[in-house]
Amino acid sequence: MHRAAVFCKNNYYLLTSLLIFLSFPSFDVWIFKGFPFFAWISVVPLLLYARGKRFRNLYPVSFVTGLAGNLLAYDWIGHFGQKLPGGQIFVMVMLSLSLAVFFAIKISVAELLSERFGKLRVLIFPSVWIIVDWIESIGFIAFPWPYWGYSQYPFTPFIQLASFVGIMGITFVIILFNCLLSELLRAWNFRRLQIKQFLSLKETRRFAALLSFIVIVVLYGIAATSMKNSGGRKDLRVALVQSCISPWADWDGHKFEYLAELKQYTMEALKENPDFIIWSESATLATISYDYSRGILNEFDSEVLAFARACDRPLLAGEIGIVNVLDGRYLKRYPQNNAVLINRQGEVIKTYPKIHLVPFGEWFPYEKWFPAVKRLTEQFGGSSFVPGDRPVVFDLEGRKFGVLICYEGIFHRLCRRYRNLGAEYLINITNDGWTHTYKGHMQHFAASIFRAVENGIWYIRAGNTGYTALIDPYGTIRKSIPILQKGYLVGDLDFSRNHRTVYSMTGDIVLYAAMIFTVILIGACLIAALRKRFSHE
Repeated sequence: MHRAAVFCKNNYYLLTSLLIFLSFPSFDVWIFKGFPFFAWISVVPLLLYARGKRFRNLYPVSFVTGLAGNLLAYDWIGHFGQKLPGGQIFVMVMLSLSLAVFFAIKISVAELLSERFGKLRVLIFPSVWIIVDWIESIGFIAFPWPYWGYSQYPFTPFIQLASFVGIMGITFVIILFNCLLSELLRAWNFRRLQIKQFLSLKETRRFAALLSFIVIVVLYGIAATSMKNSGGRKDLRVALVQSCISPWADWDGHKFEYLAELKQYTMEALKENPDFIIWSESATLATISYDYSRGILNEFDSEVLAFARACDRPLLAGEIGIVNVLDGRYLKRYPQNNAVLINRQGEVIKTYPKIHLVPFGEWFPYEKWFPAVKRLTEQFGGSSFVPGDRPVVFDLEGRKFGVLICYEGIFHRLCRRYRNLGAEYLINITNDGWTHTYKGHMQHFAASIFRAVENGIWYIRAGNTGYTALIDPYGTIRKSIPILQKGYLVGDLDFSRNHRTVYSMTGDIVLYAAMIFTVILIGACLIAALRKRFSHE
């Protein structure tokens, strides 16, 4: 018992690992539904430990803490490697290792700067944090998934702040709260202080100021969402189908069976007279648009187009696109992960090839240099898609919309770009069935709420296995289907609820400010180091 007590006393920072797990959706059980609360205190134990530690000592501690926390929170990603013996553990560990590196950089670099600029500590940590988050969102293998702000998606009044500062701003506030709380606890140091002494602490006043700001934001959020309640107006009625198929189980051999189910649920939805039918990302894995453009429709293609014509409704669905690429003297064909729009006459009118492909799962851009990694991803069941190069705005009967395929919904800058290109609503078609978990479905879904709030427009999410939902411009879920349940959803969009947001016009202003702030601090450090060096010469 004594040894256990000593271990806990010396390694209390590991409590952050457990709190990371508790800060995001995990299991559909009431005891784990408090994740929005835990995010506000999740980093406090590690921040208390980090104070005054040197980089070489703090980095490994932060790395281990982040590794344990990410393994607990994101273990479901390991299901991608389940085709190979040990593949699940391999994928889970490799991803957690990479996330732990970024997590350790956040803590260690922030503490390194804080040693020099102690009075600015509470601003340094959230600033460095969101800058590293931004780094995770750029490049060919970007993975902007574990943003602390996403933990707040059920907290609808508070996240109205995202309409001004976006997800980066929400994350900044949460990490700032963690920092101020840790500073308050450190100042108090568990001593018996009288109320007057406690209130006189500068840490208490700063913490109270942030609490006041959060209360004001929540009150504003309550007012904004209550004043804009829909009056029942219908500008567009959509039908979403959640068929829960397994596209990996010999899709070609079962495609007509799967199509029959899609048609069955769509026919039931037609009784409610929708204007637009939307199927998920994996509804069809056929090359419909390519075959249509070449006039070589097969039986499956023809049946899909004929069904849209019979329904007399436009239909949006996932498909496999084909792109021709000139490689030297040869014209090669490569697959793409596409969305295809079919009009009510059964004609293909527009497609969109996915821009942000899932690293390793849908492509590996460095296969020329690391062929062994490419072969490994193929054994796991990975694809070799070619990414699209630009967003495509669709126009359906006078209303413009943008399509997001699968995890493109976590790329907030892409969604903002759609908004500024004139999109009045966003459609996210996805397939999260491979995750097999509530965790995977709901952690992915969390970003959807923010995309609606950030841009002030409707967000439609059609998942093969869920989470299928209709989200209004204020982040309220208007209708939904439980995950892993077959069925359909018919809902109305009221475009009078759309509104222009500060975020959609200005972008990540909090991130830009954090970058300028951090660059100034680093510049000051470099100048001081140079002066010291020249003074000794």
